[in-house]
Amino acid sequence: MEDEDARAEHIRKRKMQNQEKFAEAKKAEEQLKSTLRMILNEPAYARIMNVKMANQQMFTAAVQYLLRVFQRFQRKITEEELLAVLRTIKEKNEKETKITFERK
Repeated sequence: MEDEDARAEHIRKRKMQNQEKFAEAKKAEEQLKSTLRMILNEPAYARIMNVKMANQQMFTAAVQYLLRVFQRFQRKITEEELLAVLRTIKEKNEKETKITFERK
């Protein structure tokens, strides 16, 4: 009986920890969205959210870059500027593919 109670308590504690972690992650995500709305114009915000859905790694790199740019220039970033940032990140991340044919 005590083992069952201890196990149930352990499960309850683990659920509480998971809920707290989930709440913290959700709060951080909402804070990030709020910051992005502040530094991007509407079309740029919509595009960066699409990037987030498609490629999380590119999204993270772009957000880090955009935050640095905003801190430096203190103005909203347009969609055209965001596209330039995304192109730059894509070019840096792309690996050159080399195909060689061997003839016998």
